[in-house]
Amino acid sequence: MKLLVVGTGSIGKRHLGNFQKYFDICDIADNRQDRIDECKEKFKVDNSYTNYEEAIEKNDYDLVLITLPPHLHLDVAKKAVGKNVNLFIEKPLGMNNQGWKEIAEECNKRSLINYVAYCHRHINYTKKFKEILKTNKFGKVLNVSMKWGSYLPDWHPWEDYKSFYMAKKEQGGGALLDESHGIDLIRYFFGEVKEVFAIVDKTSKLEISSDDHALLTLRMNDENLVQINFDLVARVPSCKMEVTAEKGTLIWDRVAHKIQTYDTEKKKWDEEVFTKEDFLDMYTNQTKYFVDCLKQKSKTMIDINDAMKTQEIIDKSFLSSKEKKIIIL
Repeated sequence: MKLLVVGTGSIGKRHLGNFQKYFDICDIADNRQDRIDECKEKFKVDNSYTNYEEAIEKNDYDLVLITLPPHLHLDVAKKAVGKNVNLFIEKPLGMNNQGWKEIAEECNKRSLINYVAYCHRHINYTKKFKEILKTNKFGKVLNVSMKWGSYLPDWHPWEDYKSFYMAKKEQGGGALLDESHGIDLIRYFFGEVKEVFAIVDKTSKLEISSDDHALLTLRMNDENLVQINFDLVARVPSCKMEVTAEKGTLIWDRVAHKIQTYDTEKKKWDEEVFTKEDFLDMYTNQTKYFVDCLKQKSKTMIDINDAMKTQEIIDKSFLSSKEKKIIIL
């Protein structure tokens, strides 16, 4: 089994560390020699390249991990699929949906396993929350409110945030694209979206060209209403979802690592507390899940076709903000 990791920034290193135990040969590609050197010190690295195209041309890989900024995802995917290589793509799928339908069709034609890393589905208390919702104990969901925010300069304290791709619109940075984990979770919990109204903007003094706020109002297919506040300015991190249902309230909290439910008949709150380790295990859980799919040649739960549905909501949110109107999906 041969692996190529394209992009060895923070998330690339994390994935390399998790995937290396499943592969006999692990190669990396990055245009920064300092990152290549760091990976060689920390991980099992067989070969390194400063040009991913050269790596893909010279080798027959079983899997390519695409862990570059979003504006580069599509080009790497085209190259890998052209050599019949399976794909693991860091989220979001790309800058927009353009070109990805063709990639998905090629993957299907060539029987290639593909996956987009919306890893929050692999947190144990995310799965538990979905199970609670499925029991219908609290009746019909009426509305959902999500807050997903943190302060961008705190993300990578070892580097200047202005040099980080998240600060650059042209590279796919910004609150809406990067924090789209939240959109994926809304779909995972409540189904598909049929309408979106959004304001996507930069309102802070951060020295970035990307958006630092994305405020979304979604109407789901079953008429539930969802409001999402993504931002890169929250000095106290928040990653929380509150669900209002006919017979109670449910809260999923990724920062406090807990699930809370309020039953209107009993008039009491119940709480189940998890740990930070439960949260961080999502990466190893995701790796094992994907490798199992790869070995069994089975379709993944978040393949390119599924991720395109999340990407469409992102694309339509940008359009809604630009045109100042509700957009129908």
